[in-house]
Amino acid sequence: MKIQRSINRIFLAPPMLFFLLVMSGQASAQRIIKFDAPNSGTIPYAGTYPAAINQPGTVTGQVTDDNYGTHGFVGTPAGGFTDFDAPGADPIVGCTCPAGINDLGVVTGTSIDTNGVGHGFVRSPDGRITTFDDSQAPIGAGANQGTFPSGINDIGEIAGGYVDGNGALHGFVRAPDGRITTFDAPGASGGTFVQSINNFGVIAGLFYDTNGTGHGFVRTASGQITTFDPPHSVTGPTSYGIYSAYINDLGVIAGSYYDATTDVERGFIRWPDDQYAEFAAPGAGTVVTSSDEAGTNVSAINLEGMTTGNILDNNFESHSFVRTANGEAKTFDIPGQIHVSGMDAGSIGLGINALGIIVGRWRDPNETFHGYLRIP
Repeated sequence: MKIQRSINRIFLAPPMLFFLLVMSGQASAQRIIKFDAPNSGTIPYAGTYPAAINQPGTVTGQVTDDNYGTHGFVGTPAGGFTDFDAPGADPIVGCTCPAGINDLGVVTGTSIDTNGVGHGFVRSPDGRITTFDDSQAPIGAGANQGTFPSGINDIGEIAGGYVDGNGALHGFVRAPDGRITTFDAPGASGGTFVQSINNFGVIAGLFYDTNGTGHGFVRTASGQITTFDPPHSVTGPTSYGIYSAYINDLGVIAGSYYDATTDVERGFIRWPDDQYAEFAAPGAGTVVTSSDEAGTNVSAINLEGMTTGNILDNNFESHSFVRTANGEAKTFDIPGQIHVSGMDAGSIGLGINALGIIVGRWRDPNETFHGYLRIP
């Protein structure tokens, strides 16, 4: 859809020991593992929606129960699942919304309160939760304002965005000792959207200019910001430009953009020397309507340069995909997923670790969300 991409609300599942047995004993026979978090709802739009996976295989995300209360969860490869609520979170009006997890098992995300205001949180592996706010974010403001982390690295640096009193979005990075530095990408009159941070403190994301066109940016640990556009992305005010950008530890960025000529959504890879590869995953559609665009949406990149996300076919049905660093791509479905026109139906790959294990979500014919793991 021709809108700025926003943070999804997220959820996870019963005995992870089951999927470990499947992974170790039947990986070659069954590569897709479906799961649901404890207390996962079974009504429409409730259920399990993962957010991220780390190198050891720990998953985080959100679980929405049958009362439409949304809580955070962590599920470890040893089979332990923990649901949690960040201090101040209202599970009905707001949520505890994990966004990222590092390889040490530290989770970050947003605690949304009764007033709809977002607050950052960081949760240690032993369950201790600390909340924080960017000093520029008005804490007592209305809905959709506040502090919204998007990722955490192994050092404990957290990157994300905050909304100021005028409703404008800016970027921030929070040091392990709690110090917060705010920033804006050059030319970001329409907002700076931080989407990822790597283990060297390099941040990637996008910003919107005065025409509402999206451009990519990368920010070094020292604060130097470089903006970029894939070759076929932006030609002028009629283009919607870039709408996602994720970075790995080698400085390779993967994301998505609207093709300036066709308005179809396409994926891109950007190397640190500003070279690009643009691609469409198998089955990606080319149809554009007044409200939807078919194409390829990238959600994550791992250390090896593998990417995942989803494609929208010409019926606007969603299917997951995986693309290797050498450009080989495959589209796949989760058994039982809904097949109906619409951007949110079907399945989406949401995270991928260095082993190539993908975590994602799928929806059944009852419109209930579930999680899945895809084992390479």
